[in-house]
Amino acid sequence: MSKMEIIHRLIEDIPVIIVSGKIDAVSSKDLGNALAGLIDENKRFLVVDMEKVEYLSSSGLRVLMASLNKLKNMDGDLLLAALQPFVKDVFSLTGANRFFSIYPNHDEAIKNIKK
Repeated sequence: MSKMEIIHRLIEDIPVIIVSGKIDAVSSKDLGNALAGLIDENKRFLVVDMEKVEYLSSSGLRVLMASLNKLKNMDGDLLLAALQPFVKDVFSLTGANRFFSIYPNHDEAIKNIKK
């Protein structure tokens, strides 16, 4: 059981949040705070790199959906990158994959924003 860690990067002026470990009911609050802080700074486009996420609870999914909705209301977007098979299944089974743009890695997500 690995604790969630969040690393902030700025790549080509786009905030990239690199998340690792488990996003559960407790740690999802930290992810929500990290995303809300960037949204409060008027960052309209965010990339969440989930390559090292090994678990995503419904609480974590709710945090991502809430952040996506806030960004869409600002004419922005929350793009996801590098979902592991289990995490990808969570998005597919819940239908959340219809709302998110999902890319194989954060470089591809950034390219899409820069178009």
